Parts: sequence; structure tokens; C-alpha cells
Amino acid sequence: MWRSAFTWIALLAASALVVVLGVQNRGLREDRDRLTDRAAYAYPGMYVPVVDAPRIDGGRLALGAPTGDMQVVFFFNETCTYCLRSVPTVVDVAGKLQREFGERVAMVGVCQCTPDKARDYARSHGFTFPVVTVSAQRALALYRARGVPMVLAVDRKGRVRHAIQGVFDTQGQVDGLLAELRRPEAGAQSSSKLASLTAGGSGT
Repeated sequence: MWRSAFTWIALLAASALVVVLGVQNRGLREDRDRLTDRAAYAYPGMYVPVVDAPRIDGGRLALGAPTGDMQVVFFFNETCTYCLRSVPTVVDVAGKLQREFGERVAMVGVCQCTPDKARDYARSHGFTFPVVTVSAQRALALYRARGVPMVLAVDRKGRVRHAIQGVFDTQGQVDGLLAELRRPEAGAQSSSKLASLTAGGSGT
């Protein structure tokens, strides 16, 4: 009888150990997958380097160093069908950014191609924003931009504030990007309003 009880206790203990090990292994796999994703894909909070890139219309542009508050960067190449599907949305968003933010937010296209091909692509698709070419694999790897299309919103500190990997063609994606771009403006408005209320209160 005692032997039977000990057997059942041992089986229960073994079963519990198997469950614990399974949970731990699942956690390790999830941690590994997160690390793999961070190594391969851009994510909010990561920092990118400043890349001095040639513009297709002449001159240079500092990628990752906005002259205003933010750069919205569209990575593409001229043969990518998913990039082509993203183009109408990118062009539409570029117009929205100009109307809503003016010089505070700039759209920039980055073609992983030759300047001639980038120039033809920008002209044929009506790009009204600056386009540069970047082919250095190290720079592309630091931006996690080996896979295209990709859209990044980068602030003046070089920090990624928003990242969209893959086709950019839904209203939800556009709304999410615009919501992130509006956050600094909302914060500034709140601070201004608070300062105004404080000043008004002190004068009464």
C-alpha cells in the first residue's frame, strides 16, 4: 500500500516537473524569437545611425537626422512588387504630412538601387519628396532595412518612433503613423495650455 502511494506521488512529481520544464522551454523560445525579431526587424525604441546619402536631384541628405521633428522614411527598391503596392499610400501620406506638419515632418524615400533607377521610379510615380539611394549593406542592416518595403518614423534623436514592415496600404497603418507623429505636438499643446492657465491664474 505504501509502495503504491509512493509510486503515485513520484508520478505526480514527475508530471509537475514536465509541466514546469515545458513552461520554461516555451518562455525560452519566446525570448529567442523576440531577440531574433529585434535582430532582423525594425522596432519602436531602437536607434539608427546618421547616414549621409546622395539625393537623386543632387546634393546630400542626412538620413536619420531630421531637420524638423521627424523623418518618415520609405525604404524600397525598383523591382519590389510590395513596394509598388505601397506607393499610392506613401504618396498620399506625403501630401498629408506637408499639409498638417509643414517642415516639422519630412517624408524621405530610400531606394536600394542606382541613382538612375531611383530617379526614373520617383518620376514615374509622382514622388514630390526627397529620394536618396543607399546600397551599403552595413547601413541597411543597422536600419533593419534589408527587407522592403518598410516605413520608419525617426525623431531628431535618431530613435525609431514607429515602424511598419511590409506592404503599407491600409487606413489602419496610416492612422497609426499619423497618431504617433501627432504625439509631440499634443504634448507641446498641453504644456502651452497649462502655462497659459497658470499665467491666467496668477493674474487674478
